[in-house]
Amino acid sequence: MMPGRDGLPPSNPKRFQGLAGPTIAAGLVLIALLGLGFWQLHRLQWKLGLVADIAQRAHAPAVPIETVLARGPAALAAAGYTHVSLAGRFHHELERYVYAPGEGDWGWDVFTPIELADGQRVIVNRGYIPRQLQDRPLRAAGVSDGPATVTGLLRAAPGGRPWWSPVGDVAKGTWYWIELPAIADSMQVAGANRPRPDIYVDADPIAALVPPAGGATNLDLPNRHLEYAFTWFGLAAVLAVIYGLFVVRRLRANRV
Repeated sequence: MMPGRDGLPPSNPKRFQGLAGPTIAAGLVLIALLGLGFWQLHRLQWKLGLVADIAQRAHAPAVPIETVLARGPAALAAAGYTHVSLAGRFHHELERYVYAPGEGDWGWDVFTPIELADGQRVIVNRGYIPRQLQDRPLRAAGVSDGPATVTGLLRAAPGGRPWWSPVGDVAKGTWYWIELPAIADSMQVAGANRPRPDIYVDADPIAALVPPAGGATNLDLPNRHLEYAFTWFGLAAVLAVIYGLFVVRRLRANRV
């Protein structure tokens, strides 16, 4: 190639041929990957704030549940994991069982309605029992018909049962998902209020020789947003390297 008047080789208009489409496509994908990475960083900050807020509510002194319920449905929806206290009488004859995995085996979380002084009934998840102890006589020391006071974390009813979860057996009083409305319906008896179907309480752990001993709430919320962010940023970096190598090879191939 003959040099130009300034001593430099003249520009080759065909040198960048075939780069427009790949450049646009790579640019759009790069923007998407970077956007996902920054979105995960935003989610990370949100999750850290949520965890801190839950921890503050969960470890605060317990407040009477009547105080929380009196705030109304709107405030109740944002009161999850509030540390509450309940005073009343358990109806152990109405207890129900929700499947719970255990160490090396499986068992049940015991859901029992407690009747408050005003007649309201709230379902309490009293905690885990091995499946061999489902019959109440085997754990009679942990069943009292007298006045009871319990503290725990207020929980909202989970969403509908997922398709992969087995259907609960109302006749046996066993469920494999916390289908709170159905559980509350099964606890309803004539002349008494239906247990609340919108909230329940996970009892605090207690030093009990006979289960259940409470402590069903897992406060270790999954937080992998930083890992996800690094994944998206890593893919963006790989794309940039691959695109750079592609451009270099294309420019060399177009050189005359």
